[in-house]
Amino acid sequence: MNNNLSKILELFSGMKSTGNIDSLLFNAFENSFDAIVILNDHSIVYHNRIFAHTFGYNDKDQLINKAFSEFLLDKCVDRFKEKIDGCRNSSGELKNYHARGIKKDYTEFDIEINYKAFPFEDKVFDIIFIRDITEKKKISEQINKLTRIVDQSSSIIIITDLDGRIEYTNPKFTEVTGYFFEEVYGKKTSLLKSGYTAEHVYKDLWENILAGREWRGEFKNKKKNGEFYWESVTISPIRNEDGEITNFLAIKEDITEKKEMEFELKRALDSSEEANRLKSTLLSNMSHELRTPLTGIIGFASLLRDDLNNIEQVEMVDKILKSGKRLLITLNSILNLSEIESGAIPINITEFNLGSYTKYFLTNYNKTASEKSLSFDIKVLDNNINAVADENLFKQILMHIVDNAIKFTQKGGVTIEVDTKNGPNNQTLAVIRVIDTGIGIAKNDQEKIFREFRQISEGIRRNFEGSGLGLAVAKKMANLMNGDISVESELGKGSTFTITLPGTLNGKEHEPTEKESRVPNKNEIIHTGENKPRILSIEDNILNAELVSLYLKDVCEVDTAFDYYEAVEKLKHGNYTAILVDINLGSGPSGIDFAREVRKNPGYNNLPLIAITGYALLRDEKKLLKEGFDYYIAKPYEQEDLLEIIYTVIKKQI
Repeated sequence: MNNNLSKILELFSGMKSTGNIDSLLFNAFENSFDAIVILNDHSIVYHNRIFAHTFGYNDKDQLINKAFSEFLLDKCVDRFKEKIDGCRNSSGELKNYHARGIKKDYTEFDIEINYKAFPFEDKVFDIIFIRDITEKKKISEQINKLTRIVDQSSSIIIITDLDGRIEYTNPKFTEVTGYFFEEVYGKKTSLLKSGYTAEHVYKDLWENILAGREWRGEFKNKKKNGEFYWESVTISPIRNEDGEITNFLAIKEDITEKKEMEFELKRALDSSEEANRLKSTLLSNMSHELRTPLTGIIGFASLLRDDLNNIEQVEMVDKILKSGKRLLITLNSILNLSEIESGAIPINITEFNLGSYTKYFLTNYNKTASEKSLSFDIKVLDNNINAVADENLFKQILMHIVDNAIKFTQKGGVTIEVDTKNGPNNQTLAVIRVIDTGIGIAKNDQEKIFREFRQISEGIRRNFEGSGLGLAVAKKMANLMNGDISVESELGKGSTFTITLPGTLNGKEHEPTEKESRVPNKNEIIHTGENKPRILSIEDNILNAELVSLYLKDVCEVDTAFDYYEAVEKLKHGNYTAILVDINLGSGPSGIDFAREVRKNPGYNNLPLIAITGYALLRDEKKLLKEGFDYYIAKPYEQEDLLEIIYTVIKKQI
């Protein structure tokens, strides 16, 4: 061992130098966990092995007499010299001084220096202990970063012991609850309880976290000032190196505003549902209250027209009928649009032969067209095409388009074409073209016609009557069935409206049903033998009851009941072929109640019940058929409509 080192070690230890002591001190020096270097006048006079390894040198590298500054980053050298010069002059110490070291390969790293000056034989030696703190600094920086994250977190963070006593809270806790950490340290988190959380929730919480599982939930808690607040909570166990649970970590989010928004949204939804219910009720009542008098107006005007011989009087009655039907069309359009926009419209998709149904739905339009001296032709170009759609909606779409075609055509005629084509991805489409020779539509007006309440001519100078709803409603109905309506038109030369719907090819023409194949004429008497069939009509409106009797006088005997109770009594003593039931029967039980009562009686299971009602929204028919009715007819109705149903009922029982 170097004699100088031996003497220096002796000086450090205060013990006389002997062989054993020298060996002990040398081993301690060489095997220290810290790098140790001894300087004289800033140059190395001795160093241990760890020093060389710390700075990337091997045991063969000669570091003696090198300036210590070579092992420091340039920017650290002057500052370090100032520090040790100050300590040397005052026989002081430098502890835990941080600097940047530089290795043999020029890699920079963080070091911690402890320094002490030792006078020896008229010289002052610098004893420097150096530790590589790169990892320590990284860990410290991580800890500082995590501490800042926790302190600056927008979440409330609480650490408790196993009994729920608070050991740490971050600033967000104080911000939300109003409690400072010093006020809650050592206290249980139960001080935040509001009394609004059920005990079983806390029981479930403790069972889970004590078992080492995470728990999530929500609490309505109380602040220091007594105000309530809502928080979303995640509580997790903290384990030590042995896997034992030592603490619990609670991360909480203040969700008071979110909860208030949820409550407000729920109140809004409740209000919306109530508004929709009221709207639905209003629409149904409007439908009923307008259709009921229209039934009398149109019905009696129709009967009166058949009995008049005076041309002027016939023309006046025709005007009454035209005005009544115009009002009915407007009412239907408004109510249908309201149903569609409310999302309450029922869709019942079926598959039906397009050609047969188109002919059936347009049965009476030939007469309507001929009244304007127009031709009316239906051409089925593809007998095999089936539409995949709602029959009722298809009927209304078709009638809206055809009504417009006849209304806006003054000469020539209207042609209906039933065809098929391939759509996107080779999809089969059912196509109906309504071609007219009418006034046509200018290019810049063609988009306008499908908007609500828009017409080509508008304002006080408009040329045609109508609400401007028919095409808008028709297009919305088509869209509901994954279909569409388009138009091609030239001003003054006519228009072609094309209805496209999803379709299938069935390979054979549809055979018309009994209902489709025969519609009775209103002047036709159905002969069923010597005695006419008896029909019970339940109708609280006297005029409408009288109208039913007049419509059916040549076909059957009509017995009338004006309310539920009278109808039930007559049913006990009468033998009826069918029963016509008005749905709204005034202040007593409704027509639906009557239908339910009838269906409860085994003897009346097969007795045909016909709903005849002013409740004529698109969803009403489906609803009433589910309630036990066999047929449905909406007010106001033509005599032929009622005769058609009665004919069907009677024929089945002959």
